[in-house]
Amino acid sequence: MSHVGHNHVAGEARRSHQIQIGLFIIFLAVWILDSFLFRITPLVYSVPLFLNVIPGIIVIIAALVLMQKSHIVFEGPEPHVVTTNVYGRVRHPMYLGSILLYFGFWITTLSIITLLPLLSVIIGYNYLANAEERLLEEKFGDEYREYKKRVRKWIP
Repeated sequence: MSHVGHNHVAGEARRSHQIQIGLFIIFLAVWILDSFLFRITPLVYSVPLFLNVIPGIIVIIAALVLMQKSHIVFEGPEPHVVTTNVYGRVRHPMYLGSILLYFGFWITTLSIITLLPLLSVIIGYNYLANAEERLLEEKFGDEYREYKKRVRKWIP
């Protein structure tokens, strides 16, 4: 499938962009409203700065680095299963980076109520990853199935 400005090798999950935007809006709205406006459940105000904000920033930076390293350009005339660099450690580094980004923001305020949208983010990205893996198996067959046996989906 191809989108304006996007060329996906095997396609992507149906409504992938809408799902990701929806997850972002819901998470951000709940996180901001609870952490900074209403302050109903955030624990940040009872925890020393170095126990949540600094680790949260570290996780956010790690997420951004992982996401940046996930952009792989195929070499050669034909697309193939990328098994090097971050893709040699985890099958969905971009999605994992996205989840870690949300987790990092959650860590900075420890908003209890924001755990619900965070869980939705994890479930949503797992849904997208599963859908894309089906497309990749259709396109690359045994090559992708062998890759799945060697490389874990989320945790290296």
